[in-house]
Amino acid sequence: MKEVGSSYLSFEKKLDVKSLRQLVKQETGLQVRRMDSFTLIALLAVYRAKGDIELSAKSGLYSCADYFSSDSMQSMLIDVHQNNPIKPLSFVASVGNAANYYIANTYAIDGPNIFIGSSKQAIEKNKLLAETDMSLGLIEHAILLVWQEDENQRECWAKIIQDDDFFGERGVI
Repeated sequence: MKEVGSSYLSFEKKLDVKSLRQLVKQETGLQVRRMDSFTLIALLAVYRAKGDIELSAKSGLYSCADYFSSDSMQSMLIDVHQNNPIKPLSFVASVGNAANYYIANTYAIDGPNIFIGSSKQAIEKNKLLAETDMSLGLIEHAILLVWQEDENQRECWAKIIQDDDFFGERGVI
């Protein structure tokens, strides 16, 4: 695997979603109505990392965050903790899954699309997942995303990696 593009974005949390939406729309030309800041930052990070890179039809999306910023995700976690069944809409509406949906749709990513929650070694975990899929011949490009948020900042890292033929044609050397 070799890295062919990357970007890092950081915005103060006090930047309202309307201003962020306008920034993303101006820079990318994308239609970004009704998206939260989590998704908007990721769309912009991928746009900047991608640059002129032509993603292959065999691309995957691997993202990770160490926090959950939506009420529906918190509700889902409480249900799990209390041994209640998970409501399907709570899962689908989670911020990470929604962001991945919009990113995959925007950048025509038809391969694996995985969002994980992890507070440690997020980029390494994403790389391992992507490397496994590359070794199996499932993808040629991977977009790796990591979000982080605290009381003052929202951050997003995006990396684009491609298969450097290390694994051979069928995933085996």
